[in-house]
Amino acid sequence: MKNLRFICLLLIGSFVSVQAQAPAQLKRTWTLDTDQSQITYTGTHLLHKWSGTNQKVVGLLKTENDNVTTIAVSAKVADFDSGNENRDAHALELLEVFDHPNVRFLATESVRDGANIMFDGNLQFRGVTLPLSCTLSIDATTSVIVITGTLTVKPTLFAMPLPSFLLKDIDDALVVEVALYFVPQ
Repeated sequence: MKNLRFICLLLIGSFVSVQAQAPAQLKRTWTLDTDQSQITYTGTHLLHKWSGTNQKVVGLLKTENDNVTTIAVSAKVADFDSGNENRDAHALELLEVFDHPNVRFLATESVRDGANIMFDGNLQFRGVTLPLSCTLSIDATTSVIVITGTLTVKPTLFAMPLPSFLLKDIDDALVVEVALYFVPQ
């Protein structure tokens, strides 16, 4: 009978020990795979559209119990390439790249609904930080988390003067397309 009690206590102790360790084992940090990830913006003017792509994005993502808890993404403004040196140089002036070299997004709130994930966070652009909520697609496995989708950013909300061409301002909407590939650290 004493042996049976000892074995029960040993089993219960082992179970409690495993349960106490489980949450720590389910927390993971993921790093953005810069070889696959990119952010592209598209601007529109009455006469034409243009895009600029940044393929040097950096970021981290944290999960707990397979739920995304935090995402942080940063891109250097100077690394966006539209294929037009004059346009890119003018954009660097407008964005005051020497004072504000990066565009950043940090979200500490997320809700997943099947293949979609909604982030609540802050976007820092041109030295102005504003709240941003966005819904993107998510595809997660044990070896990669892929977050893709589009969102719209209004430059004037970030105190950016709109450039003009032929006396007509560009649209106050930049469509931002993200393709973010996170791998376990």
